Formats: sequence, structure tokens, C-alpha cells
Amino acid sequence: MWKVVATGLGILALLFSGVFGYFYFKYLRYETDFVAEYLQKNPQKCAIYYAKNGKVEVAHRVDTLMPLASTVKVIIAVEFAQQVASGKIKPDELIAIGELARFYIPETDGGAHPQWLAEQRKTKKLQNSAVPLLEVAKGMLQYSSNANTEYLMWKLGLNNINDNLPKLGLTKHQPLYPFVSALYVCSDEHSEAAMKNLPMSVYVERANKYFELLKIDTTAKANFKLANIPLPVQKVWSNRLPSSTAAEYGSLMQKINSRTYFDAATQAVLDDLMEWPMRLNPENKRYFTHFGAKGGSTAFVLNYALYATDKKGNKIEFVLFTNELKVFDQTLLQAEFQEFLKRIMKNDADSKEVLDILKKIQS
Repeated sequence: MWKVVATGLGILALLFSGVFGYFYFKYLRYETDFVAEYLQKNPQKCAIYYAKNGKVEVAHRVDTLMPLASTVKVIIAVEFAQQVASGKIKPDELIAIGELARFYIPETDGGAHPQWLAEQRKTKKLQNSAVPLLEVAKGMLQYSSNANTEYLMWKLGLNNINDNLPKLGLTKHQPLYPFVSALYVCSDEHSEAAMKNLPMSVYVERANKYFELLKIDTTAKANFKLANIPLPVQKVWSNRLPSSTAAEYGSLMQKINSRTYFDAATQAVLDDLMEWPMRLNPENKRYFTHFGAKGGSTAFVLNYALYATDKKGNKIEFVLFTNELKVFDQTLLQAEFQEFLKRIMKNDADSKEVLDILKKIQS
């Protein structure tokens, strides 16, 4: 019996060794940076834009339309800042958290909305079940609260948000629609085949109907069933998110980073919204006078758009869009992503090594 057990354990050990060896050589072995080298090996899955002091140094598939995921929230932030600057909305207006809850779908945002609410309670900005409108917008940018996002689509007006796209020179950018409310459509259809057979125009129309319904009747939330949205359905949802290009988001980052494109009042609000990395990590203040960013992800997408001005006045804009990632790949990339960003931003030998890898894959 012991011999059989020992033999079995030996086989298991060999199997584990083989599996570990496969994942090590396929995923974990890298020379400089895991994310950069993954992108180099999978150039068809990414679009990359990197500019320094106005000179574009990396441009890989920059005109290819890619799903934006939460990176699109920068567009809402711009409209928010402009409406505050013009006096159309008041940043200190108190918003009942029940109004935000209309658009909240539990277990679909990685805990973003509950984490933001917990922070509002901790900092005592949540008073009498209400928070300032500015904090709602900050929650959309820093925490990526989807509930706050759809509330702001309502507050600012989707037409106003989309009318801003051509004004910003974003001519390839697809219109925004209530992409979180669209999850109700996915739940209703609950199969990949049904989703793929649903024309995009009908899909958006139904998402808008749910969006309008949730404004007045939250009993519609009972229609949503998380079990009805397996990965194949999520994949269709992800691919149908509003898309744009790395070049367009590079230009948008440059506009914000220039500090001359927007009027002073709009720029001040944008700084407050976009530059959450300066608040979150005080270490950034040692190196940068300005550092703003917004990421976005699904199970198949990992995106990031940032701008920075360092203490010497050097300006950087960086955009990375990905799509068609395997779920395991996306998880590993996300785990290593902050180290990748640090290397991109450091402006030293490590940064040069990573950029050299990225330059090799640009088309």
C-alpha cells in the first residue's frame, strides 16, 4: 500500500512539476519586464502610444479601434469639468447615495462602489446619506464606480457628453451609451449566440430603455441575474463597449497635460479629478508636478491612459489598449501592471529598457 501511495505521490509531483514548468516558461520567465515582453510577443492584441515632450516615440496600432472599458470615463470627466466651469452644475451639490444606487449592480464592479462608499464614510464626506457631486465624479475616476458613472451620464446628459467628442477632435471615438445598464440586456439574452444575433442598434436601444427605467423604477433591478452572464456573454459585452484609438486618447492626454487647451477653470476641475495618483501615493509628488490617469478592464481587456509632467518640466503621455486577452493572461498582466507603469515613468535606465522593448513592436 505504501508503495502504491508513494508511486502516486511521485506521479503527482511529476505532474505538478510539469504544469509549473509549462507556466514558468510560457508566462513567468522574462528578462526585463513581464508586461512589456508579453506585449512584444502578442503585438496583435495591443495598441501603444508613448510621447515625450511632444515627440511620439512609440506608435503601435494607434489607429485601431479598441474597446475602452472604464478608460472612457475620461470623456465624462471632461464634460463634468466644463459644466462646473460654466456654472451649469455645482460641485458641492449634495447627491443622495440612493440616487447612485439606482445604477449599482452588485458583484459586477470588482467592489469599486462599496470601496468608494466606505472611503466617503471614513473621511466623513458622506453626511445624512448624501455626498457632494464632486465626490461622485472622483469616485468614478479613482475607484471606477460604474454606478457613479451612469448617474453622471444622467446628470450631465448623454447627448452633451457625446457632442463633446468631435469638439475634442475625437472623430473615430464611438458614442457613449449606458454600458452598465446593457448588462441587463445581457442577462435577458443569457447566451453568446443570442447576444451575437442581437444587432448593435437594438442592443443600445434596449440598454437605453433600462437606463431610463432605472431612473424612475428600481424594481427593474430584480430582472438581473448574474448567473445569466457567463464568460462567453461577458465577451460579447466587452467587445461592444465604446471604442476609440490609442492615438485619440494620446491626443486627449496631451490636451490635459498641456495646461493650455482648456480654460483655467475647466483645467482646475480636471486636475482635481484626473490627478488622483498624486493624492493616493504621496511619493509621486517627489517626482511629478502633475500625474493623471485612468485605467479600464474587463476579463479580456486591460487599458491605461496617463499623462505626467515631472519636476524638470518633461511631459509624458502614455496609452495602452489591449483586447482579446485570455482570462489567465489578463490576471497575470494586471498583477504586474503597476511595476510596468513605474518603469515607464521613472525616466532612468529601467525606463529606457522597457521603452526599447515597446519600440521594437511599433508598426
